[in-house]
Amino acid sequence: MTLAEGGVFHRILGAREVMTNTLHGQGIKTPGPRIVIDGHAPDGTPEALYVADAPGFALAVQWHPEYNAACDPVSRPLFQAFGAAVAAWAGGARAPVLRSA
Repeated sequence: MTLAEGGVFHRILGAREVMTNTLHGQGIKTPGPRIVIDGHAPDGTPEALYVADAPGFALAVQWHPEYNAACDPVSRPLFQAFGAAVAAWAGGARAPVLRSA
C-alpha cells in the first residue's frame, strides 16, 4: 500500500510504502465530504482513511490490523496510536484533530 506523503498514516506508520493483509471484496468508490483517503492498494482501492477535523481518533483501514497485531510492523503502531488516543481521552484530554502535514 502507498500512503500519502506527510499524511496521518505516514506519520503513524513511519513509511510511505507498507505491506498489509488485504483481500478486496469491496471498497470506497466515492468518499464523503470529510473523508480523506490517505492510502491506496496497488489496485487503487482505498486502504487507509480518516475523518478530517474529527474531534478524536477517527481512522479506518481496509485491511485486518487485528491479525497478528502484536508482531505486525504495520498493525502495531496503528494500535499504539489508538491506545494513546484512548489514554488521552480517559485522562480528560481531547485527542488531537487529525490532519495531513
